[in-house]
Amino acid sequence: MTYIDKKFERVSSEAAYLTPDVMARPNLTVAIRATVTRILFENKLSSAKPRAVGVEFAETEDGPRYQAKAKKEIILS
Repeated sequence: MTYIDKKFERVSSEAAYLTPDVMARPNLTVAIRATVTRILFENKLSSAKPRAVGVEFAETEDGPRYQAKAKKEIILS
């Protein structure tokens, strides 16, 4: 996939989406070289279906695990 910027030049997806305005958002943290190890689910008694509420991730296979939770939605890609 190729992304074209405002100058009509090909750029990486990082450059296309992680613009200075986006990176300045207080609610955004970008973890580089991290891999999701599992999806965190919540089971509410009022609902029969579990709901994804966050992810667990690590930088290395044996490294510490971190959790990131969302208030609205989890997007997997």
